[in-house]
Amino acid sequence: MADTRTTLDLTGLPLASPIGFMAALGLLRVLVQDHALPVALSWRNGRACLHGAPADQVRQTLQRHMTGRAEALEFRFEVAGDDGGRTAVQHLRTLTPADFQAAAHACRHDARALGFLAGYATDAVVNDKGFIARTRFDFTSGQQRMVDEFRKLAQALDPRSCRPRRPLAERIDAALFGGAYEEQHTLGWDPAALMTHAHQPAAPSDSATPGQPMAVWLAIESLPLHPVVPVAARRAETAGFGAGRAYVWPGWETPLTLPEVALLRARPVDTLNALPGVTSLWRAEVTSVGKYGFFRPAARTPSVDPPAGGFARSEIADE
Repeated sequence: MADTRTTLDLTGLPLASPIGFMAALGLLRVLVQDHALPVALSWRNGRACLHGAPADQVRQTLQRHMTGRAEALEFRFEVAGDDGGRTAVQHLRTLTPADFQAAAHACRHDARALGFLAGYATDAVVNDKGFIARTRFDFTSGQQRMVDEFRKLAQALDPRSCRPRRPLAERIDAALFGGAYEEQHTLGWDPAALMTHAHQPAAPSDSATPGQPMAVWLAIESLPLHPVVPVAARRAETAGFGAGRAYVWPGWETPLTLPEVALLRARPVDTLNALPGVTSLWRAEVTSVGKYGFFRPAARTPSVDPPAGGFARSEIADE
C-alpha cells in the first residue's frame, strides 16, 4: 500500500483542466501498473498530489518508461490497409470488428495493451459503415490519425531521441510541476490550446499549437481508465462522459489507489455528486474549431454541499 506520509505536490496538473485530470490518472496508471510502485492519488489545493514516491523516483521511472514506448503493441497492432495489405494501426475512425478482434487476439497476453484496446473502442456497437464505436476522446478529423499521433509523440519523448530539442527530464518537470509550453498538438484535450480564428494573431496555418508534450503523453496513458462501453444495441459511451458532449470528472482528498480510482472513474457521472468522498465535480464541454474538436475550459458544476463522510474503504497502510 502507498505510504501516505510521502507526498508530492504536482503543481503542473490542475484539477480544473481535463488534461490535468487525465494526466494525473495516466501517471498513476504508469507508476502502478507498468512499474509496480505503491502510490496513490489525491487532490490538494486544486492540484494533483501523489502519495508514496519522491520526485526523483518519479522522474527516473518516467524516463525509463518512455524508452522504446512507441514500440508497444497497443500502438502498432495491424489492421487492413487501403491497399488490401496489413499495416500498423493509424487511426480509430475506420476500425472494423474483424480488425479489432484480431488486435485483441494479438494482445491477449498483454494486460496493458488490452486495456488500451478497451479505451480505444468496442466492437459490440457497429455503425452503418461497418466501423466500431470509438472513444469520445478521439477528436481527429481529415488527415489526422490518432494512433499515429501517439506513436510520433512517444518517439519524440524517447530519451534516446528527444535530447537535441529538449531533454526529457525538462519536459517531465514542465508537465508535473509547471513550465513553458512548446509546439505540441494536444489532441484537443487542453483548453489552453483552444485557439479560434478570432483570437489568433496569425492565420491558423502560420501558428503553432502550444502544449506540454509530457502532459499530453500522460493523458494518453489514462485511456485504459476510460473504457468504451456498449449501453444499447446501437450506442456506446466512454467512461467519464455523460449525456451530451461533455467530459465530467471528480476531485477527492482521500488518497486513492489505482483500483479505487478505476472504480470511481467507471461510475456513471450523474452519480458522482452524491458520492461521499467526492469534494468537487468538474465539466468540460466539447466544441469544434472548423472540423476539429476541443475541450472548452472547464467549469465546476453547480451542486449542493458534498455529502458528509468519506469513501468506504478497507484500510490504508501508512507504513
